[in-house]
Amino acid sequence: MNICKNRAFELLKKISFERVAGTEKELECAHILEEECKKADVPVVIEEFDINMPEIFEARLEVTAPDFHSIPCIGIGKSGQTPDEGICAPLYYVENGTDANLMDAKDKIILFTGDFNPDMREKLEKSGAAGFILTFGSLFDPEEMIPELRTKNLLRMPDDHTNFPGVVIHITEAQKLLRMHPTELHMVVKQDADRMVKSHNVVATMEGSEKPEEIIVFSAHYDSVIYSTGAWDNGTGSMTIMELMHHFKANPPKRTLKFIWCGGEEFGLLGSRAYCDMHKEELEHYLFDINVDMTGTLLGYERACCSCDESFAKYLEFFAKIEGFPIEVSTDLYSSDSSAFVNSYVPAMTIGRGGCKGGAEIHSRRDTLEPLDADAFIRTVEFMVKFADPLVNAKVFPIPREIPKDLLEKLTMYRKLMGVKTDNEDGTK
Repeated sequence: MNICKNRAFELLKKISFERVAGTEKELECAHILEEECKKADVPVVIEEFDINMPEIFEARLEVTAPDFHSIPCIGIGKSGQTPDEGICAPLYYVENGTDANLMDAKDKIILFTGDFNPDMREKLEKSGAAGFILTFGSLFDPEEMIPELRTKNLLRMPDDHTNFPGVVIHITEAQKLLRMHPTELHMVVKQDADRMVKSHNVVATMEGSEKPEEIIVFSAHYDSVIYSTGAWDNGTGSMTIMELMHHFKANPPKRTLKFIWCGGEEFGLLGSRAYCDMHKEELEHYLFDINVDMTGTLLGYERACCSCDESFAKYLEFFAKIEGFPIEVSTDLYSSDSSAFVNSYVPAMTIGRGGCKGGAEIHSRRDTLEPLDADAFIRTVEFMVKFADPLVNAKVFPIPREIPKDLLEKLTMYRKLMGVKTDNEDGTK
């Protein structure tokens, strides 16, 4: 195996900076990955694509009665806009949005602390509420993290123009707000919901020596969220497929390999979705996507989610036992770039190393190099080489190129989450 933990971690240090989709920093990281591929003498291109990244001009939330208090907040992209003067309405806490919670929501500004999925969003909109408030963070966050609210953009269907303005506040502010017992709130949300910016995928190609027309993908997203260096999520996944690229460069594959570092994953798998759209005509030649999302935690466990025929999941579990490699294997859709390929009817999987409770953390300033370990990282890479090598070089590719019916049905919810139109109600073509 031509893999090297020191090389991987040196590159990981170089890309461990905030690299939010559509920013100059994301593009800077793309060029670093491109340069590494060139140094390895692997053909590489950067593919540009447009993403919808709303710009919030103004977001304000204030208690106006019985006393005045300003509540720090950020606007929710694509939620809607208030009139210039804002909206004034009573506060109403709807908890997790049961029917009983929503009985008196009409014309109120509602505070919601449950699971905000597309179905719940529609339910809240239909309640007749004037606007909504979501929460972020933990009651136990240190003081310096409380102002660091993570950007949230709704993913709507192209023909959905519902105007239901919303803001995000820290959960500690929500607790303070309820204890004030306000009789009136004032909310202002002004935004350009249609603003478009550029994001980028980095694509390296290694042509197969015997079956170049058959293609296997190794994917990982390289963008991070705001305030995060993204070392674990997903600098480690990016380094994992980089090391796999080095391995196959030294051990030429029989099938063609694509190594895709996807931009914009954190805002709805935007890079992998764009890649599948841009390469729609050639996807019939893609046999399988092996996606990597977070590896290398010192404290943690290995897991794999297979979005393909169950026979592969059983094989992977069987093979891991032979190798003595501890891994939890499941069959499902996974909230990472593998699902974009499944949505285009390419079988896929996501593999990575989860963290233990209270250990490594993602989507905050706590996602740093400190919880990571080079030896834990390389163990995952070594296992991936062992199970991927036989697939890449198989005389007959063993994974059926079809998506099981139960996963096709789950694609309906995936498409709703991503704002993608469903062809048929059962999620099939």
